[in-house]
Amino acid sequence: MCAHQTADAVHLKMEAKNVSFGYGDQPVLQQVNAAFPAGQITAILGPNGSGKTTLMQVMLGFLRPQSGVVRLGGRSLAELSDRQRASHMAFVPQSPTVGFSYTVEEIVLMGRWPRRGADGALHAALGLACSDDRAAATRAMWDLDVHHLARRAFGELSGGEQQRVTIARALALDAPILLLDEVTASLDLWHQLEFLACIADVAHQRGRCVIWITHDLNQANEYADQVVLLKYGRVVAQGPVKSVLVPEVLEAVYRVKIDLDGKALRYLRKLPG
Repeated sequence: MCAHQTADAVHLKMEAKNVSFGYGDQPVLQQVNAAFPAGQITAILGPNGSGKTTLMQVMLGFLRPQSGVVRLGGRSLAELSDRQRASHMAFVPQSPTVGFSYTVEEIVLMGRWPRRGADGALHAALGLACSDDRAAATRAMWDLDVHHLARRAFGELSGGEQQRVTIARALALDAPILLLDEVTASLDLWHQLEFLACIADVAHQRGRCVIWITHDLNQANEYADQVVLLKYGRVVAQGPVKSVLVPEVLEAVYRVKIDLDGKALRYLRKLPG
């Protein structure tokens, strides 16, 4: 079970209203409307190239929508400073990278910098973090089973270990919004289940808004509360898991014959066309 963190973060929701984005004359997102409530896990699903990661980058403020607006707690994301966005949102990418030879503990402590002064990341790296920061980082390392790697250099770790460290860094912040982009791909089964139990606790016990891109429909079926289903940059279905992750909806999007066997989705064969 994911331990409660120290920060008393407020509960916020996110929403995208009529968001469009493209590269040159190639549209990627088209009039996307989606809501991401606090206290729930929202899975963003869709085939390759459907705009999942682009939508997350727009919500993070890494990309500016060409039309429409992203709101965080009712405020336009464009109104917030970089520091405000960093304190409200924690992000874990698909492939973590660290440019310097920091230890695991130093990297996780860096997740706390938005709660400190402008030089907080440097202070954390130099071992100057306060006791609350260290307590939050320690709990996050235990939650992700990397506490025993605290003194190891990040670059010496396996891909799965590096991903767990990156998730721990995000959890240490205890931000109101947690965004995760296909983070289980490099984790073994045991650590996948630990991670999923942890984000369930973050959402349901701490009231945080968890936004999770995944290709694993069965994990989404088991752990998500609601789904935003994309195809060709458009939202084709949105709502509670039980109303979206059903064969008649999924087959039209994924072009695969699907059977719902209890709580498990079985993929039977490709459909023509």
